[in-house]
Amino acid sequence: MIKTSLQEVETYLRDLGLKTGDKVLIHADLRVFGRLEGNGSGLLTLIKDIVGPHGLICTPSFTFSFPENFDITHSKSNIGSLTNLFSEFLSVKRVPDGMTSYYLIGEDSSKYIDNWSNSSYGEGSIIDQLSRDNGKILQLGTDILSPIHFLEEQVTVPYRTLKRFEGLIIDKDFSYHSHTYFYARNMDIKKIIPDPIRSGFYSDLSNSIELFGRELRLFKIKEFIQYGLPILRENKLILVEE
Repeated sequence: MIKTSLQEVETYLRDLGLKTGDKVLIHADLRVFGRLEGNGSGLLTLIKDIVGPHGLICTPSFTFSFPENFDITHSKSNIGSLTNLFSEFLSVKRVPDGMTSYYLIGEDSSKYIDNWSNSSYGEGSIIDQLSRDNGKILQLGTDILSPIHFLEEQVTVPYRTLKRFEGLIIDKDFSYHSHTYFYARNMDIKKIIPDPIRSGFYSDLSNSIELFGRELRLFKIKEFIQYGLPILRENKLILVEE
């Protein structure tokens, strides 16, 4: 089996241009590294050390719990193994969102949570805030890219509807009712995978490293939005099968 040390990962990240002060949304399939040193236990500390005290790292921890209860500490995400590493990090915070929550690590974590607008992908969402702060996407062995749904909401694609989901948030010994506005897809509509917007963006992207047949990428969220918005505005059905 392929083995990757944390020192090798650090070299990849610095070669991509990850640096002090970066605010980074991470999408990862850690299998890209094969057997990662320490089973990945030091990965987040490594990334946090690179971005430094004023940087931010975050990842989706979606549960789609509503209308059932959402427990900030105990509700498990099925996104992947990276969420487990985030959940165990000492200083991690979690957006109190019973649909599309995020784990955040960094001194600005509370600011992002306080400014969250109860929206999954609209104005004031975590994606929107990161974009406004010149945030970046770090992809490790995956093509997943959640800002694609930000684009869909921006142009009001006809196959999604803005819906309000409600439920109970449990925060240790405190609980309260809350809601999330989620841009839900009509389940009769099939997505195109891989879709042409992401495929085109990735093919034009120079800042990537091929690793064992898969890609490591780092780019600004704004770059993807500026690339994808005009394409989706011109053809609002380009992401789905007609």
